[in-house]
This record gives sequence, structure tokens and C-alpha cells, in this order.
Amino acid sequence: MGAWLLGLKKYTSSGVKTKMHLTPIHIRLIASLSTTSLLHERDSIMVQLGTLGAFRQSELISLEVCDWLTNRECDSRGQSYGAMVFLKKKKNDQEGKGRWKRIGWGGDLCLVRRVEKYLHEAQLYTHAECQKWKDVAMRTTPCGKCGPLFPMVYGGTRFNNKRERINAKHITNAIARMLTAAHVDDVGFTSKSMRKGGLLIAKQAGVPKALRCQQSGHQSNAHKVYESDDDTDTEGNQDLPKDNPPGSFWREHLYCFSQMFGL
Repeated sequence: MGAWLLGLKKYTSSGVKTKMHLTPIHIRLIASLSTTSLLHERDSIMVQLGTLGAFRQSELISLEVCDWLTNRECDSRGQSYGAMVFLKKKKNDQEGKGRWKRIGWGGDLCLVRRVEKYLHEAQLYTHAECQKWKDVAMRTTPCGKCGPLFPMVYGGTRFNNKRERINAKHITNAIARMLTAAHVDDVGFTSKSMRKGGLLIAKQAGVPKALRCQQSGHQSNAHKVYESDDDTDTEGNQDLPKDNPPGSFWREHLYCFSQMFGL
């Protein structure tokens, strides 16, 4: 029995411990770097999106081009709130319904505009035969037409015809490359540094627990694994409700999490 348990531990351990989290300074440094190649641009956007959206690495890997939607939710004046990212599946999605993450418009380093530019210049488009938003039953299944939002890059400059999907190692390497380019020591950073950074910064900014869990997808107190007990959870943002209101949060509330980084 002891040997069996030891083997189980080998395959279920979390691996390298995430000691460091990405901060607004890290993200702004990365967002400010001049684009030198397609690989650099993909990595930069992936790290920014992973942090502002508190993504799991598996969620980033599964994203397809048609999962990114802009200008779908607007205020009473018809002004768009930003972009919506659809997750076909997530760790605790027992019913397989999928869910949304929201990324609000920003300033000079706006991530939404940068993703739109990346899609255009990399020629990543929603395929004409894509059925995801034409047939509700197709939303939570892999598209098979549009391809991954973050494909593998060859030679730093091109995708291949198959548009192969990245894996967890590519995400960790992307973080290391971006931090190194920004002259930051990458020791202690892993793919979980994005999710940990997003939740920590939102907590420090006074974003209430209910809204943090709305963005991260946590349905229990598991979000505390990514948050430090030393950070004051003041719930001090008076513009945001502390609890999940009847009928869900207002749309503008859902975009506040990503705007805590001030891009």
C-alpha cells in the first residue's frame, strides 16, 4: 500500500512550487516591451491575458480564436465594456456549460486592442464554417475550424499550417522569456504565477471575494491558495457589491477585475 501511495503522490503532486506572483509592475513592463517577433507578441499577450483573467494554464491552452469576442456587452450609451473570453471547460465545471471571463478596455497599454491587433496581423480569424455562435449545442465542444488562440510558433516568426496547440511547458517558458526581456529574474515564477498575481492584486485593490471568484471560476475557498493571508482584504471598493447580488453582478462590475492592473 505504501508503494502505491508513493506512486500516486508522484503523479498528483503540483511539481515546482510557485513562490512568485506577477504584479502590475511586471505586467506593465511586459506590455511596454517593443515587439521583436511573432513569438514575442504571442508570449506577451498570453502572459498578460493569463494574469488579468486569472486563467489556469489548461484554460489558456484550450482557448480558440472564436472564444475571443469584443463589443458584445455595452452600457446604456452603447459603449462597449471590452472583450469576453469563453471557456469551453474548466476544472470544476461539472455540468460542462462553460463560462465567461471579461477583460475591460484600458489606456495606452490596452490589452483588448493589442489582442485585436495580434489576431489581425497573425491572420487568426474565426472560420466561416465555425458553428460555435450559431448552434448553442456546439459552444462547449472544440471548434475544429478556427484553431488555437495561441498556436505554437516556429523560428520565432511563423505558425505552421496545422496551427498546433501549445502545452504547459510553453506557458512557463513564455513567462521566463518575458521577464528576462524586462530584466527581471524569472526564478520562482511558474505558470501559476499569472493566476496568483491576478487574484492577489484584485484582493489588494479591494475587489470583493465574490467578484474575484467570478473571474477566477472558484466555487469554494480554493482561491485562498493563490492569495496571501498577509494582504488586507478590506473589501474597500465602494463601487462594487461585496456579495454576489441577485441575478448576478452588473456587467460593468464584471470588467473591474481586469482593470486593477491599470493597463
